[in-house]
Amino acid sequence: MANPDYWQNVPVLIEKVDKLYAEATASGQPYTKLSVTRDKLVKMRNWSPSLPLIEKNLDRVIQELECFYIPKTFPPGPRFVFPIRDIEGIPTRAQTKPIDIDGPKYMYLGLKSADFRGPCWLGNDVGTLRRMVAQRRVVLVEGAYDIAACRLVAPDVPTLCPLTKSLGGGHQKYLRMFGVETIFLMFDNEKPKENYDIGGGELSMRALQRDIQEMKVEILYCPSSDPSKCLESYPKALQLKSLLLNL
Repeated sequence: MANPDYWQNVPVLIEKVDKLYAEATASGQPYTKLSVTRDKLVKMRNWSPSLPLIEKNLDRVIQELECFYIPKTFPPGPRFVFPIRDIEGIPTRAQTKPIDIDGPKYMYLGLKSADFRGPCWLGNDVGTLRRMVAQRRVVLVEGAYDIAACRLVAPDVPTLCPLTKSLGGGHQKYLRMFGVETIFLMFDNEKPKENYDIGGGELSMRALQRDIQEMKVEILYCPSSDPSKCLESYPKALQLKSLLLNL
């Protein structure tokens, strides 16, 4: 079966999913796009142990990231979708996480990276950009669930995700444009590959710390293998919160 045309038009996909949930609500179903996304996120990421710490921030973070869950009854579901806004604020690209289906761990919908306007970021909402300007700092993490985890425990610490372990010239210019003076890197704590003493995440952080000259770069060591994993344990979630709030 061919993929629907709207797979490659993220604004249209968002409209169709919004309509799907609106129709369900109108028919008397006791759920919304936000409530389904919230419940699925906690369940599928095994974040229940941290609910006492993160529950009050769940709706805010989901709305900031504009992420949503597509049910299996609606192609291309079931999956989580994380829209990526271009330099003009239009979500022309999205990273998705397919659920319970064969295929790649992550995939993209919408424009190819070469056609995307500006550097790809998750989390560059207006509120976060304002906090970056005010605080002159930003925490960078690798993945979509990692940025969600960081914001759930420390919602007022500006956090962005470049969706990669690298930080190109476009990303650096973007941060400087918003007055960032200090970049805090918290990439995944991966096991070292053969012939290496440290994992890929730390190798990348050290390289960026060496190569970025116009901003200060600090390395943060996540209390678990990555921020998302921290929320599977209440003590680890507390450690992550403390780490971020004490920068």
